[in-house]
Amino acid sequence: MAASRGPGRPRASSAETIHEAALELFLEHGYDAVSVDDIARRAGVSRGTVFSYCDSKADALWVGLDAAIERAGDALLTGTDDALQRLVEAIVAAVEPWGTTPPTALRDASTMGAAEALRDGAPARLQALLDRASLALALERDALPESTDAAVAPVAIISAACAAVVAWTRTPGRDSAAATVRHAIEPIAAASRMDNDPDA
Repeated sequence: MAASRGPGRPRASSAETIHEAALELFLEHGYDAVSVDDIARRAGVSRGTVFSYCDSKADALWVGLDAAIERAGDALLTGTDDALQRLVEAIVAAVEPWGTTPPTALRDASTMGAAEALRDGAPARLQALLDRASLALALERDALPESTDAAVAPVAIISAACAAVVAWTRTPGRDSAAATVRHAIEPIAAASRMDNDPDA
């Protein structure tokens, strides 16, 4: 993250600028103590501009993580005919840009006092990816997306990926995010394939 700038210094009005300003403030003062007005002043934009990019300060916290979830959703649309393997590869591709450096919002969540906001926001943020994965698996298995056959494996894989990412951020001398997540979720995908097709 860039070094902290003085309050009110003009910056380009973009989601990235507002995200950076918000994270700076969260680190300096704590998530709960920062208002949308504070973020606007730090970013050098109006309150309305902040709201044109974020519905709330929580959205500013999630910008980088939402981008990873969106990358996973897009990647899920291409690749192998095996829907579970596509989900594995999509999640791995989504976190690959992080390399061995966690996003600030994850790395410093406790310091910012934002761990609860991240945890509480995760289910809604991940729902679209889960829905896509369940639909892909349902089409492959000739099942309904909400059926146990189609819904359980994506929930297990996405949940394991999230847990692996959280553990990864706390690991000194960490491997890459992609390698860590792959190690956590490939066995779950393999087990789900075996459950669905014992002869596989």
